[in-house]
Amino acid sequence: MAISSDAHRPLHQFYYYYFIFMIYCLLCFTVTMIGASNNRNKVSALYVFGDSTVDPGNNNYIRTAFKSNFEPYGRDFANQVPTGRFTNGKLGTDFIVSYLGLKEFLPPYLDPNLTNQELITGVSFASAGSGYDPLTPTLSELLREGARKLGVVGLPPMGCLPIMITFNSNNALLERGCVDMFSSVARNHNLILQNQLNFMQLNSSMSTGAKIYYVDIYEPLSNMIHGLDDNNGGFDEVDSGCCGSGYIEAAFLCNRASHLCSDASKYVFWDSIHPTEKAYYNMYLASRHVIDILVNA
Repeated sequence: MAISSDAHRPLHQFYYYYFIFMIYCLLCFTVTMIGASNNRNKVSALYVFGDSTVDPGNNNYIRTAFKSNFEPYGRDFANQVPTGRFTNGKLGTDFIVSYLGLKEFLPPYLDPNLTNQELITGVSFASAGSGYDPLTPTLSELLREGARKLGVVGLPPMGCLPIMITFNSNNALLERGCVDMFSSVARNHNLILQNQLNFMQLNSSMSTGAKIYYVDIYEPLSNMIHGLDDNNGGFDEVDSGCCGSGYIEAAFLCNRASHLCSDASKYVFWDSIHPTEKAYYNMYLASRHVIDILVNA
């Protein structure tokens, strides 16, 4: 999306278009590949492709503005280390590899200190701001490379992201409800995605025996925001992030100078775009039945 260079355009409009671009880069679909084996755990490796929601620090090693390897990111991670994850602690993929018994955290592929053991048990290739790749060619390539169990994640309710509310509310301070115009785009996208995955499943199962499953994060995140989640556990803030004002901060705008909430577990969002560790954990719990189906398929 082009950003106007008109000097007379209000600054808030510049930020609006900048963050719209950023959101569509950061919230593109993610693909998870689970490699099966005959070992006791039934899974030998987990490989992840996607955006900032599953980037554990690949962007630390490339030239980009989309970084989070600085405080306050990682405030609740082990030893309070800012690893490059766009949250206060673990990502959903960290909970998955731990559940599968592979390792405690899923490392970034670009980490120069990766061991061979880390590589063969799984890494994340995800990169924040990586943009959108056509689905069918991407999955087809993974299948050609030997992937046999894939989970494809849909979009979240984008109209409920704090930054989307801020730039689209009639009163960003007092009217903090979800903007359904954007959430409806995500719902339509997810329906189309599911249909496409079902079609690909029919074709691939006959030729390769691959299993392709859709992983829903829209409903779990929406339920947390609207207080309908069984694992809610008491989210007090659902329309603003823990970092800064919670309305616009993300990436470099969420930094050491930003005010922070005292308890991120009371927030659905860490910054104005990305969920907290607790929200990621709840989404992982909501998708665990799909993980089990993939493992046992």
